[in-house]
Amino acid sequence: MDASIPVFEKPHPRLSVQDWTRNIQRLQNEARYRRFESYELRQRANQLRNESDVTTRWDTYVNNELLRDRMFEVHTWREKQRFTRESVRDEIRALKEEKNASELHLESLQVPLMVISSCLSNRDQRLPPELTRDQLGEELNKELHITENSKRVLTDVCHMGWEKIKELTNVLCRLEREIKNKDETLELEQHVKDLSRDSSDISYKLDPTRVPAESMSEESYVHCIENTIKIAEQLMSESKALRETMFRTRETARNQMHAQCQQVELVMRRRVFDIQRARNEMEWQKYKLEQNLAKVDKEIEYLRAAVADKINPTKCVETRLEMRTRRPVLERVTDKPMRGLIEEFERVHISHNLLEKKLEEAMTTYHGMYNHHQRVTKDLQYKNQALETDRRLIEIRKPLHSPEETEFKRNVGYCHLSEELVPV
Repeated sequence: MDASIPVFEKPHPRLSVQDWTRNIQRLQNEARYRRFESYELRQRANQLRNESDVTTRWDTYVNNELLRDRMFEVHTWREKQRFTRESVRDEIRALKEEKNASELHLESLQVPLMVISSCLSNRDQRLPPELTRDQLGEELNKELHITENSKRVLTDVCHMGWEKIKELTNVLCRLEREIKNKDETLELEQHVKDLSRDSSDISYKLDPTRVPAESMSEESYVHCIENTIKIAEQLMSESKALRETMFRTRETARNQMHAQCQQVELVMRRRVFDIQRARNEMEWQKYKLEQNLAKVDKEIEYLRAAVADKINPTKCVETRLEMRTRRPVLERVTDKPMRGLIEEFERVHISHNLLEKKLEEAMTTYHGMYNHHQRVTKDLQYKNQALETDRRLIEIRKPLHSPEETEFKRNVGYCHLSEELVPV
């Protein structure tokens, strides 16, 4: 059929109304999903912004508190080290004073040495008939020995004091260095704490989370500080003991020359007492040894009798075992009597061996005690002779004292008991 109007159509496929409606619905759904996705994105972004802002502010607050705590800790350690530093400084001052006093006393010992040397040289001028080794020469030599020993000890303690002062000075410098480091640390930490997001001197840094070289842990840091304080306290304790040693050495050197005569007599009487006590102890030991020798001798007799008593039982059990081996072949049964006899054989031999061993031990003990008894007897003779000799020294030294000075008064003077006695 011919058309009056020409119609031109695009060379594309035509859609049905149902497909057209479906496309519109799909576009609507896609638009709705995109709007919902945009809403969710905006909500999550808003939540993330709020959370990140809160987290950043909270982290800044927490770190400020941590910095404040760290500054308080460093300040506490600094105060402890300052206190220790002042104590070390006072100890150095006291030790120097004690060392100077010891050196002055050491110099003052030159005069006694010259006097003693002059006395010994003067006594060496005696003629040979009078050139004897008498008590005065021994006392002068002892005085010389005491003075030289005091000089040596004082020299040693002065050198020890110099060494201790050097060690205390080193630990003082170490404390001052650590205190200075803590002052710088507190200043730096305060500057770090005062920084904020609005500060003008903040910027991006290259690898800010790196750990600097030669860094240490908190445990090592605390251990280092405690170690320094501990070393300082130990050195102060040693310095205090050294100062006491210096004082004691000076006083000992000052008093020994004055108390020489009293010390000789005190030592002599103490020696008599010690020898008498040792003699009494040896007499008691001799008496107890004699008693134990008798007991051990009696025990040896008992052991010998016990060993002899084991001979016949041994023969009996061995004979019974031997005779049972003569049974007929069909009767050679390892029965209970056989086992019992074997056990009896073993026990009687064990008992015999133990008794013989114990007898040997008793004999060894007896001979050892007997030998020791002989040594104690000889030593007791020596002590009796020494006691009589030392007792005669008291009578020999009586002319050295005035007639009205009794032995009781001398003992009071030797032992320094005058202040402890009740006045009459």
